[in-house]
Parts: sequence; structure tokens; C-alpha cells
Amino acid sequence: MSIILLLAAALLPLIAAFPSTRQSTNRTVFSNHTIDNSQLKTWWHTTGEINTKSPVQPENVRQSHLYSVQVGTSTNASFYDSFVYESIPRGGKPKLLDPRDPSSTTTDDDGITIEPDVDLTMAWSEFLYSKDVTVKISRLDGKSSNASNVIIRPKVLSYNVTASNGDIFIHVPYSDAGSRFSVEFQDDNYVFHDSCAGTSCGLIQNEDSKGFSFANHITKNDPVISVEPRNALLIFASPFPSQDLVPSQNSSSILQVSPGLVNDLNTTQASTVVFNPGVYYMTSTAHARLNESVHWVYFAPGSYVKGAIQFTSTNPGLKATGHGVLSGEQYVYQANTQDGYKNKKSNDDCLRMWSGWSMSGVQQTFTIAGMTVNEPPFNSMDFKGELDSLSVEATDYKQVGAWYGQTDGMQNYPGTHARNMFYHSNDDTIKTYYSNVLIENVVVWKGAVAPTVQFGWASRDISNITVTNIDIIHSRYANNGSHPSIIGANQWYDEENEFASNTANTSNTIHNFTVANVRAEGISGNLLRIVPLQNFDNFVVENVTIEEFPDTQSAMQQSELPIMTDEKGNKVSLNNIQIKGYSVNGKAVTTDANNYQADQLGALNIPSNLIQSGAVTIE
Repeated sequence: MSIILLLAAALLPLIAAFPSTRQSTNRTVFSNHTIDNSQLKTWWHTTGEINTKSPVQPENVRQSHLYSVQVGTSTNASFYDSFVYESIPRGGKPKLLDPRDPSSTTTDDDGITIEPDVDLTMAWSEFLYSKDVTVKISRLDGKSSNASNVIIRPKVLSYNVTASNGDIFIHVPYSDAGSRFSVEFQDDNYVFHDSCAGTSCGLIQNEDSKGFSFANHITKNDPVISVEPRNALLIFASPFPSQDLVPSQNSSSILQVSPGLVNDLNTTQASTVVFNPGVYYMTSTAHARLNESVHWVYFAPGSYVKGAIQFTSTNPGLKATGHGVLSGEQYVYQANTQDGYKNKKSNDDCLRMWSGWSMSGVQQTFTIAGMTVNEPPFNSMDFKGELDSLSVEATDYKQVGAWYGQTDGMQNYPGTHARNMFYHSNDDTIKTYYSNVLIENVVVWKGAVAPTVQFGWASRDISNITVTNIDIIHSRYANNGSHPSIIGANQWYDEENEFASNTANTSNTIHNFTVANVRAEGISGNLLRIVPLQNFDNFVVENVTIEEFPDTQSAMQQSELPIMTDEKGNKVSLNNIQIKGYSVNGKAVTTDANNYQADQLGALNIPSNLIQSGAVTIE
């Protein structure tokens, strides 16, 4: 089958409709003093563009306007530059319907509200290491920092932070799992306020009178729902990849793509496509639909690819590896591949950053390792076809700049093992729709929509799912309308009445499902909201700590587990649902302490007969 690279090179001049704005700083931006040895590897982009207001030029990479990062090993007093990338809401674009028409602006909801008006940004820097390192962070706004001004999240890391001459130094011990953390300067925090106590209200701001949801005054009646850095900085310390994750550069079956406009993928018969260090772009009306011969795409450290990847291969082993970046920054929200990449909602046709086709009778494994995805325009990954024969092996995967709504986490198909990940997500983050899935060691920065762990939208017959060691470092739930939960299962996707109680399928059962060792920092959503669309047998929630709930009157903190029936009135069976080791504000929530109820510390709105019968235990 021939490959089609959906490309419209003639559209490139339209990029000029969004002029680039370069911003100067009053401190030197470190540049291009990098290192590459067996202990430490850093990289740089010579086309970094400092610009917080508009799309960068196609051949450029948005560079942090505020931070510089250098890294050194504990045995070497020298520090080496590590490029600091930056993401801004909508990539600096207006809210567009048609990427070819800069005048096609719209007021339709895209999940982004006040973020551009209060100048939020998200920066990140990544390096490879095999020994303990020290990360040096300098601010480019002329402000000095001391160690007490910095919080490292997840807090469980407890990294040693020191300061010298206004710069911050963070000691990062080596780990085979790598490390993904947020460096937060407390003098740069932004306090998010909700506009009212109802379910349909949202964020307000008092900084831009022409911006979204401007309020002249923010009062005590506008509760705080999150405190986050205005200019986020993430550090990704990644272990060097194993040999099976890096293709041989001498293989005759490799296509090495030339930097710049990607227009040579439609004829390749290679099995492996390699993006070497450099900047690549596919334009806002194209993505790479790979030939069926291609089963491996490699992104070298220092590669930055503006586009999306679609596999068509039925090879048993599909791969996307390397420590490069795949960025959706050029696309509009909900880019519809069947309608000119316009902003037009379609669950079938909206662009995913990763997609493919799984054939019946062919067991496939999609291995994805090391990658960073920036600014997805929609769900980040979906395959079509026979999904029961597809599994995922994911490690050291990072998603950043998920400003839009519907920016889910990856799919976890049957037999998936996903670990050592970071998600910035503004929709369902950890999807658990299939059996025999293990997800562990994930750091989550939650947006305003949907649960962290999601297994709803349909009645499911699944078993043996474990989600463990999850750190939710921020949550920005603005209202009570979309399961603001750590654990959630929504009503049927097409059911307009979220509270319909007779939509279950009692022939299905969820068996042996465990969510354990979850730490929610700062202001959090509720523990769980589950619409039981099937029976439950052995569902365990263990060792979940919530630092605090929002001080709202909207019951956002309230967990829900209603009693459901099928359309004939047959009740769902709930058997052995255990909540144990659950705490809020450092206090244990148990039935013995009598503090689990909806109006008490635990805020669990669970029917009393389920607790009295032992179907649900809280201990």
C-alpha cells in the first residue's frame, strides 16, 4: 500500500499571517555549551525563538523566555547547557476554525479559558544521565531566588535544593526509572479562582479587561481552586536508552529525514524512519501517514518534529522511540483530517498525535519510549481495527502543553504496561478500558476536565487492572460538571442524562481492579465518582492521600457511587469494594472514625446500605 503524506506546501506562506515576536531579556541566555558522553548528554537548538505571544517560525523552536538550565555530574564541577523548550496556549494562534484562514476566528469552546490572558507558559528541559547530577536553574527576569522560594513536585522526591548567587541547584540522584519533576518558584505562583458555587461556572481573572471572564474584583466568594506556577518549569532526567530502542544508523532499511519541510515520506520503502537532531515541520494541514513498510520511527535527542504520526504497518512490533519531541503546535483544535484539518469535531477523524490500524489475527505491540509530545490538538493516541490484539509498552513518555480540552492520555490496550511517565492532560488521563493492564509511576498535572483514572463511557467486562504510584501535582477543576475526580467512570458516552440510573449492563463485570499509592498535592478533586454501568467484584482503592479539598459550595469534593440497574430493573452487583488507607489533610478516613460521610472529612456519598452490608468497606 502506498503512503500518503498529507501535505500542502502551498500553505506555508500563510504562516506569515501570524507574525513572530522576539523578546529580549536582561540576562544572558546560555547557549550551545553541551556535553555528550556516557554519563551525561544535553542538547541545544540554534533556532530557539523567545516569543510568548504568537506562533514561532516553522524552522524555529520556542525557547523559554524565563529559564535557563544547565546540568553537571557530581564528579565534574562544570555545567553544560540543556535547551529549555516552552509551550504557550494555542501555540500563540487565535481560536481558529480553518488553519488556512487567519480570519476564521470563533468563540466556540476549546477548553482554554483564562490561560492566555494571565500569560501562562509551560517550559521543560530534558537530558540523559547515568550518574547523579546537579541541575542549575537561572531566571532570566533578573530576579534572584533562594532555596526556600522553590518547591519540587512531586514532594515525595525530597530533592536537596540549594541556592548561590541567585541561581538554584537541585541534586538529582540517578534512577533507572529516570525522574520527572516540576520546579516551582513561589513568587511566580498564580492563584486560580472559581466564579461561583454552581456546576456551570468557571475560572475568572482580573488582569486583562478584554480577556476571557474578566472580573473587576475577586472576592472571598470566588473560591481558590488551584495554585500553580504562572511559568511552569519541568525537568525530565531520562536514563540512556537500551540498544533495542536505538536503530543502527548503518542499516540499508533506514530513511534519514532531512530537517525542514517534511515532504519525502510518501515514497519510502524503508522499515525505519529517523529524525536526527534538527527541526522538522509538516504544516498545519498535513501529517505523516506512514507506508505499511514502516514500523519504527526514531526521534533522536535534539529532534523537534512539528506534526503527527500514523502507522499503517501490520508488523508485530511497532515502535516510536528516542528522546525527541513530537509537537502538535501547528494544528488547530480538533484538526479534522477529512475536512482540511479544520476545527471540526469528529471522534473518528480528528487528528491524533499517534494513530494506526490493528489487524485481526495479528498480535501487535506498540513500543513507545523516551518521547515527549507537546500541544496535542485532540486525544493524543488512538488506533483503529482489532484492538484486542494490540498492546502497548510505554516508558519514559511525557506529554506537555495540553492546553486544549480533550487532550487525553494514551490508550492502554489489553496487556499494556506503562510506567515512568508524565502527563499534562486536560481530559481523561490514565485510561483503563481493557484487561491485564499495569500502569505505574506516573506524574500528573491535571487540567480542568475529567478524572485522572478513567474507566467509564461504556459498560465494560474487564479484569486485572492495576494503577499504582501516581503523583497528582496539580488539579485545576473549575466546576462540578465533569467528574472532578481522582478515580472516575462516566455515564455512557451518548447518554445525555448523567444521572440516569437504569443504563447498566448487568452481564458485564469489572474484576480485580486496584488503584493504589496515589498522592494528590495541593487542592484536589474528589476521591471517586463512579457510575457503575456493570457489576464490580474486588475493586480496591488503597493508600490515597489528598492534601486538601477546594473551599467551594458546589460539592466538588464529594465522591459518588450510586446504585444502578439495567433497563429491566435488575440491580448491579457491587461486591468487595475496598477503600483503605484513604486520608485527607493528613487524617485517616474510616468507618470507625465516622468521618467518611458526604458532609464529613472523607466526603464519600455512598449509600448506607452498601456500607452496612459490607459491599463497601472503608478502613
